[in-house]
Amino acid sequence: MNMATTMEKNTTLRTKPCLALIGDMVGSRELPRSRRPKIQERFKEFIQYLNKRFAKDILSRFVITLGDEFQGLLSSAAPIPDLMWDIEHRFSDRDLRVGVGFGVLYTPIPKEAINVDGPALYNARTAIESARSKRSLGGVFVGFGEMDQVMNGMARILSFHRSRLTQQQLRIAELMRKGLTHMEAANQLKISRQAITKQVRSMGWGAYTEAELAWRAFIEKWVTPTIEKKRAKNHN
Repeated sequence: MNMATTMEKNTTLRTKPCLALIGDMVGSRELPRSRRPKIQERFKEFIQYLNKRFAKDILSRFVITLGDEFQGLLSSAAPIPDLMWDIEHRFSDRDLRVGVGFGVLYTPIPKEAINVDGPALYNARTAIESARSKRSLGGVFVGFGEMDQVMNGMARILSFHRSRLTQQQLRIAELMRKGLTHMEAANQLKISRQAITKQVRSMGWGAYTEAELAWRAFIEKWVTPTIEKKRAKNHN
């Protein structure tokens, strides 16, 4: 592909709306110097995990930017529930706050989300600043219009529910999310099926699952069509 073709491709891509995500490690400045190198290494491994796990929905790969911030671009809103789960529980050293903005970009889209600019990033920056000021976890969403309220409401409810789970319950929840039966989860954790069933009831997993399914349905029925409609409008 020659340079002219590459520039034409980038110009086409940047006219289409996308989702920009900015994340920030909470309280990273408070980390003792002795712990920082290992945590930074695990942080880098976590970013690599996100890029691999959500590759098909990533427009521009997640990359660590300023200090302990990271950012990336998504082409789809579909993975948001899974992404928020992983961001809260796959990196356990510190909490991670997240801001997600919807909009277009004014710059070409690179392989990694650096040197990008436009309303998508502005909205993500507004979202992460709101997350910091309100100490919100689970994602803050800006730029989705009337859907902002629903997206943020679902994010708060699910994050609050997750924050009340014990480490054992989180391990069980991870297996439930993978589709394992109670017996399969019990065998993997080397505990009884009755213990799994008791924990599943105790942590209100049925209610959480219904809420998350509702979030997915809302994204599929309302958010995704809105994104596609705006892309088509910008393309024309």
